[in-house]
Amino acid sequence: MNDIVIPETLPDGFRRLEWAYRRPRWKRMVQIVLLMSETGVSTALEIMRLMKLDKKSTHIVLDSMLDLLDPLIGSRLLFAGGKGRLRVINLTEYGKSLARALGVEPVESDWEKVVRLHKGEVQAFHAALVLMAAYQARLRGWKAEVMPFNPQETPWFQPDLKLTDPEGWFYYCEVETRSRVKPKKWSRMREVNLIVSTPITRYWMVERLKAMGIPGRATDLRTLAQQAKTGDLSRFWLEKW
Repeated sequence: MNDIVIPETLPDGFRRLEWAYRRPRWKRMVQIVLLMSETGVSTALEIMRLMKLDKKSTHIVLDSMLDLLDPLIGSRLLFAGGKGRLRVINLTEYGKSLARALGVEPVESDWEKVVRLHKGEVQAFHAALVLMAAYQARLRGWKAEVMPFNPQETPWFQPDLKLTDPEGWFYYCEVETRSRVKPKKWSRMREVNLIVSTPITRYWMVERLKAMGIPGRATDLRTLAQQAKTGDLSRFWLEKW
């Protein structure tokens, strides 16, 4: 992302941003708009990762942008389990227009894909877990594609994520919000790549899948987040059977 070039002046129609804010601030905000346009990332955590900001800096940059430049960026908080909340951000049409005026056509964002293909606004908890799983995978150097298939084209195969590790091995993943087993869903799978929110949910899901004789691998987002805080990014899957 180091090749993003921030102009010295903004195109006509966007000059009011220059007039309203000092140069360092509007340049940083334009940088974030272009990053979101090029990558499709949809969380404040992803912006922190891409811009190599610490947590304090992220709050300063994003809070000022969201508070003062709300025409460019939309924001919402999604419940992500326990006491956790996930800050989801999206480009508004005005923000996309700015990116286009600067020569960048915005890609469909992770959030837009979840909304379009999986009713993300209705199933907000599930959407938060999908976006958090994508973030944790990318944090470890993996590639993550949210909602890799259109349900109208492949109604029989609808994984929530396609993850690719640094060696090129890829996994179609199911993100589950609670410890339930859907025999009809799982029985047709040769193996399962399972992502859940907590260790206890992982335990019960894995036990039930083992009882059904379905092999696979599993991880939980709480453990991944705790490991990331200590600097341990050595693995994404926490168990395999």
